[in-house]
Amino acid sequence: MAEDLKTAAAWAKDLGVPEKKLKDAFKVAGIEPDAKKGVCAYYGKASAEKAKKTIK
Repeated sequence: MAEDLKTAAAWAKDLGVPEKKLKDAFKVAGIEPDAKKGVCAYYGKASAEKAKKTIK
């Protein structure tokens, strides 16, 4: 994978937020995965940071 793409679970761990809240934030913000491999969705750092901002 070209850039730093990680699953929502990996980003949640890196950003110090609960995985469930980050996954919900991706849905609420309408952020689509930057890449998919099988059933796994991978997000870039910009997408993860944007989703984190929506978490209250």
